[in-house]
Amino acid sequence: MTSSNCLKTKSLTIIISFFIIGLYFSCSKATTHSIKEKKIKELNSIQLIDYNSASYGLKKFEYVRECILNNHLSNDTLTLELLSENMQFSQKPEIKFILHNDTLNITVQVKTVQKKDTKIYNKKEKKYETMHTFEMQGDIHVDMLAPKGKIETFRFKGFKKCPTTIYLNGIYYKKFQTKDIESKTYNGNIINRINMNGFKDGVWLEFYETGELREKKYYENGSLINGKTFDKNGKDLHYVSESSGSIVSFQTDSLFNK
Repeated sequence: MTSSNCLKTKSLTIIISFFIIGLYFSCSKATTHSIKEKKIKELNSIQLIDYNSASYGLKKFEYVRECILNNHLSNDTLTLELLSENMQFSQKPEIKFILHNDTLNITVQVKTVQKKDTKIYNKKEKKYETMHTFEMQGDIHVDMLAPKGKIETFRFKGFKKCPTTIYLNGIYYKKFQTKDIESKTYNGNIINRINMNGFKDGVWLEFYETGELREKKYYENGSLINGKTFDKNGKDLHYVSESSGSIVSFQTDSLFNK
């Protein structure tokens, strides 16, 4: 083969290679664009159809904290129940959401209305600047006598599967755990349990600083069932105390031995 023919063959090979590469990138761009369009279409098809919130005392928020109570899909309707800090809105809040890679980000906030812009002269920059002002429609308040937690229920339409990760107002919501939050072991027995709902459960023991048993109580999901208080010599003092925040109550001999 002559050198001229070799050059022609190499040139043809290079042209074909560039054509294949160009075709590959063109297809890749088309595929990427098609995927993006599909995701946008799916997101646009999702709608929030209902939202409500209410105080929730069946779980002690101080221990359980933010978590997912229910994440259920029926047909294309997603029901999402979240345990949140009990801050209530005086008016219906504004809700926004973004779904990306099975992660659902929800924002619940007070509605705001933009007021008339104000022109302010900046002496340092020697120019006028525009100041945007907004007015909040309503407020957020906390009822100190209500439970610390609330249940927020969202219902969406248009979901194909349950989101695997949930954020609400930038806070990650873990799955609700079905085991004790904390406990201790004494002489091989489990004591001082905080159950999955965040309440005291089972046998609770308290000791003097010198190691003697001071109190023995029995709880069922936060309710004191019975108990006794002892002095350092083990003598029954015929009362038991129970504290809730700054409130301390005493019961005398109304509780039987356990």
